[in-house]
Amino acid sequence: MHMFEVERDVEIAIRSGIVLPEQLASSRCVQCSDGVGYSGPGFCAFLLVIDENDQDWLLCTECAGPIFNYVDAFFPPLVSRNPFAEDDDLEDLEFF
Repeated sequence: MHMFEVERDVEIAIRSGIVLPEQLASSRCVQCSDGVGYSGPGFCAFLLVIDENDQDWLLCTECAGPIFNYVDAFFPPLVSRNPFAEDDDLEDLEFF
């Protein structure tokens, strides 16, 4: 997966060989058919997905939302607690 937020991202990816110009030739989101990249007024951010079979497709940022905001229901992210948070009484902490 490659996220292209600004036009410069596309230029860098092509120059570095990460993607080929023909991979970005399709300018529509495969999910909702909205224009992405250079199609439309100005540049529209998008996600390029390349699967294990080297198939590639483009997604607009709205349709790619579940990828960006993914949370595994079986293994939710661990929340680390700051021992120096404001509600803690520093006098009760033991320093080594």
